Amino acid sequence: MPENEKKSPKNKKGKSFMDVYREINAKEHAEELKREAEAEAQRAERERRQRENYEAKLRQERLELLKLKQGVIAEDEVVYEKEPEKHYTVWQKIGNFFYHNKVYIIFGTLIAALAAFLIYDYVSTVRPDAVVMIIASDGEFNFITEDISNFLGQYCTDNNGDGKVSVRVSYLPAAPSEDSVSMYYQQADQTKLLAEFQGTEAIMVMGDYEACEVLGITEGVLADLSEYFPNDENVTELGYMLSGTDFAEDIGYEGLADNIFLGFRQPKKGGFGTSEKDFWENFDNAIELWRNYLNGNIINPIEDGDQTAK
Repeated sequence: MPENEKKSPKNKKGKSFMDVYREINAKEHAEELKREAEAEAQRAERERRQRENYEAKLRQERLELLKLKQGVIAEDEVVYEKEPEKHYTVWQKIGNFFYHNKVYIIFGTLIAALAAFLIYDYVSTVRPDAVVMIIASDGEFNFITEDISNFLGQYCTDNNGDGKVSVRVSYLPAAPSEDSVSMYYQQADQTKLLAEFQGTEAIMVMGDYEACEVLGITEGVLADLSEYFPNDENVTELGYMLSGTDFAEDIGYEGLADNIFLGFRQPKKGGFGTSEKDFWENFDNAIELWRNYLNGNIINPIEDGDQTAK
């Protein structure tokens, strides 16, 4: 082979990408090991000096103490070495404060965050002026709760003084079912219903006798309305029959069953966290709302094109 071909660069094999990559990694790794070794040597040197200084200090103190015991020097002649005063930067002081108080800071931050959340939730949550629970086993109610809420809002006053009128309507059917999915939702609805009955806000109960019998609220739970609506033929043992009113037409549900009535929970002393006084106030407000409806006394008229009571 000619000499010039042996020296030709075309025949020289260059480094591949992976070869270069490995070389760079090896070089960086060697430099990192070198830096770590230097840092370790410096740390060891500092520790050695500190240890020697501490040992020299101890020897000096023992020597002076020995001289003091032997009466060679007086006590006021003993020179106590003072630790040099350390000066910290602002950031070092801040970091030191957080380090020594991190437990209290974390705990305080959690408490502050919880308090802020509770305050925001309390301020932002619209508190209802009246609450209606629908327990009748008519699935159509699930689609018209908002219509009922908007309609009854016209006859409701701002009882809690928050500047807004809100009537909350919840559909919580009580009809038993053997279907597993339906039983799951029924259990959830009954849990919500139990929570409502443990409070004092939900006064109005819309249902029928069968639903009330399933839940066991046929006696001693709903108030006798004859005292509040005397000589009214629509008043029954459990509540006010809606079939004798224009309520079905007013809410746009002409399929409303004739046996649906509106009952009112009888106020009584509640459990922990409940107030009988609040119970009675909510009861009186609910009675006033229904009386306003029966008398056609609109408090918050719904404007054209608007579905919310003002």
